[in-house]
Amino acid sequence: MATSEMQGEFTRQEALTLTGLSSGQLSRLDQAEIVVPRKLGNSKRPVVLYSWQQILELRTIANLRQRLSLQEIRKVINHLRNLHFEPSLFDKFLIFSDDKLYWINSDELGDQIIDLSSKNQGQLLLKAVHPIGQILDDIRQQAERKHVADFDKRAGRIPIEVA
Repeated sequence: MATSEMQGEFTRQEALTLTGLSSGQLSRLDQAEIVVPRKLGNSKRPVVLYSWQQILELRTIANLRQRLSLQEIRKVINHLRNLHFEPSLFDKFLIFSDDKLYWINSDELGDQIIDLSSKNQGQLLLKAVHPIGQILDDIRQQAERKHVADFDKRAGRIPIEVA
């Protein structure tokens, strides 16, 4: 396969390295149509390629898997699709409160925290799910440790502004 065909994409092995997910988890995410990679060549043993956006999504899912089951993640993504939002989790600001997961738009964040705190007199435990900047740092560090070839060129510049 020509290098130009793969520019900006990562092999399945590199996806495993960069995301911390297992081969089985990648397969289940593909089968559940949560993150569907591009497949080239033989249908029995295709070359599987993930875009940079998919790598970010997979890393976010790996972080969420510490708190949610795959079925719960699928429900969240389906809910976003049903509401006609982009079904991506990596660019959302997600917060756990007790056993519930909330998506809060960044422009609402300050007011939401104040509202939640006043209702519960400051007794509310919030856990933010890895801000995108941390996910990017984690992936870049993993790429350096595992010597992923041409990582910066293939990943391109940081895809969104990180505060």
